[in-house]
Amino acid sequence: MNSSVSELLKNGELYFIDCKDQENLFSFLNEQLLERGMVKDTFYNALKEREKEFPTGIIDDPFNIALPHVDSEHVKTNALIVCKLSNEILFHRMDKISEEIPVKMVFLLLIKNEKMHVEALMNLTKIWMDKEFMKELLILKDKNEFVKKLEERRL
Repeated sequence: MNSSVSELLKNGELYFIDCKDQENLFSFLNEQLLERGMVKDTFYNALKEREKEFPTGIIDDPFNIALPHVDSEHVKTNALIVCKLSNEILFHRMDKISEEIPVKMVFLLLIKNEKMHVEALMNLTKIWMDKEFMKELLILKDKNEFVKKLEERRL
C-alpha cells in the first residue's frame, strides 16, 4: 500500500459524528477501529497519552483541524480515518500547547511504517494548504466522493 491519502482513506473510514469532547471522540474511534481489527488493544491509551504529550490541534482556514496518531506498534492496518464533527471539540494546539482551539475535522493516521507516515503527512499538508479544496471536502457526505476528490487531485 502506498502513502497516498486516497489509498489510505480507501482502507480507512469517513465518520460524521457528534462528540461532546476529545475523550468521547477517542472512545468512539477506539471502539470502531478495534471492531474492524485495525488497531491493537493498546490503541486507546496510546492515543490519549500521545495527544496529552504532543497535542495535534492545527489552526487552519476555513476551520481548525487535528491530527491525532499513535506509534506504529499500536496499529495493525495502514489507513486514514477522517472525522467530520457536527460540533467543534477542543484540542490543544500543536504549536502552542497551552492554548486550546475548537476543531471541526479530525484526520487520524494509522501507519505501521515511519517512512510512509512522513509521506502521508506531506500529502495531507497539501490538502490543508488548499483552502478551496478544504471547503469542498467539508461539504462531502460520502467516503467514495471524498476518495474520488482526492484521486482527482492525485493525492
